[in-house]
Amino acid sequence: MGENMVQLENVTKQFGNYKAVNELNLNVRAGEFLTLLGPSGCGKTTTLRMIAGFEKPTSGSVKIGEKKVDHVEPYKREANTVFQSYALFPHMTVSENVAFGLKMKKINKQEIAERVKQALKMVQLESYGDRSVKQLSGGQQQRIAIARAIVNNPKVLLLDEPLGALDLKLRKQMQMELKRLQKSLGITFIYVTHDQEEALTMSDRIVVMNEGEIEQTGRPNEIYEKPKTRFVANFIGETNIFKGVVDNLNGNYASLKVAGQHVLIPKSSNLKEAEEVYISVRPENAKISDQQQDNLFVLTGEFKEKVYIGTTTKIVVELNGGMEMIVHESNGKMDGVKKGNPISVSWEPADSVILR
Repeated sequence: MGENMVQLENVTKQFGNYKAVNELNLNVRAGEFLTLLGPSGCGKTTTLRMIAGFEKPTSGSVKIGEKKVDHVEPYKREANTVFQSYALFPHMTVSENVAFGLKMKKINKQEIAERVKQALKMVQLESYGDRSVKQLSGGQQQRIAIARAIVNNPKVLLLDEPLGALDLKLRKQMQMELKRLQKSLGITFIYVTHDQEEALTMSDRIVVMNEGEIEQTGRPNEIYEKPKTRFVANFIGETNIFKGVVDNLNGNYASLKVAGQHVLIPKSSNLKEAEEVYISVRPENAKISDQQQDNLFVLTGEFKEKVYIGTTTKIVVELNGGMEMIVHESNGKMDGVKKGNPISVSWEPADSVILR
């Protein structure tokens, strides 16, 4: 991945008085799988539509390669879009669907046939060319929609929640298929989803959006392990967020007073005594016990409930002071513990992530 393939410079999109996207700056590298992730209404689909040309920016500019495309029609851009609805023509065969864009460009029949064959091979449906799209499963239709897009040799493939209509098992299978396809093609993929697990599984980089702005951009492990804001920490996976006051900066760690108890956090040059700080602690990083603990610090509370979630058990602890905390533990570890039993909770200070 080298030069930038897509550039958004101070892009704003306004609908009446509502700003769907606000002064967005984003560079997407050539050959990158980049995901726009966020809740409904965060501006991710509007951003994708401005890259595709279906929406015009209110201000700012969009580049594909070295070319500004703000006033270029969608069909003239070197980008193709795959929608959640697939938008296949039901009266056409699979091959006719894939060939449609090439026919519109007046490409000769022999080249069309060769490129359609190659595109169907890439999505592993080369023997399906003569079938009606009505005979295909949801996953197969999704692959045909991708074949129809890639047959045009676009520089950028835009995907707007293309897996949203599939069942869970097929969606997971298609996630891996899409990632494999993107690597083999070397095309820049810009993918829109609200599914955090999907974004973490597939992306080279993730752009987390909220209220028309970028909260954080980074690799999947950076987004999950080192969220920069409370929104990102809450939106990506499950976490515990504590608000406390810095009460000691001596020693190797900073001490934070949380609901009448103390936790240790990484010392930072930005921290000041008496400052209010938020920290995030992932449930899998915390440890609980109904025995006396000899750790750097221990929070005390009561066992409230547990929920079996397959690979682990989610345990809810009510800390002294009334705050609830979620911990993921191995199945069976707390089987003998009853509601109201005293519980201690601890974690490594380095697993506390300081949030803005």
